[in-house]
Amino acid sequence: MNQIEIRTGTRREMVDITAEVAGVAEGGGDGLCHVFVPHTTAAVVINEHADPDVARDLTAAYEAMVPGIDFAHAEGNSDAHLMATLLGSSVTVPLVGGRLRLGTWQGIFFVELDGPRTRKVWVNVV
Repeated sequence: MNQIEIRTGTRREMVDITAEVAGVAEGGGDGLCHVFVPHTTAAVVINEHADPDVARDLTAAYEAMVPGIDFAHAEGNSDAHLMATLLGSSVTVPLVGGRLRLGTWQGIFFVELDGPRTRKVWVNVV
């Protein structure tokens, strides 16, 4: 298993990690590339990476999905926990000839929901 380290600069942001994941998967033959986030206030998703406005729009939409709920969690980041649950902690991408088989416009994004922080993403090729 390989680890990618990500440093985020804001509370909520999407970081395109496609190139880093592709670098780990390179030479892996045919199989699967599993990308996992070991954090409860972060997620990983696949979406369009050709237009950076999409990531900004999605981040705004994630915030709108979780309005000002009165959470009991004293740490003050329950909204981030909820968003992480809705988005998910992993994605799996097919590999053919050691290359990620993503759609034309698809990219892999780390989604920061409670930053800024230094985070980990684990990548496993099987």
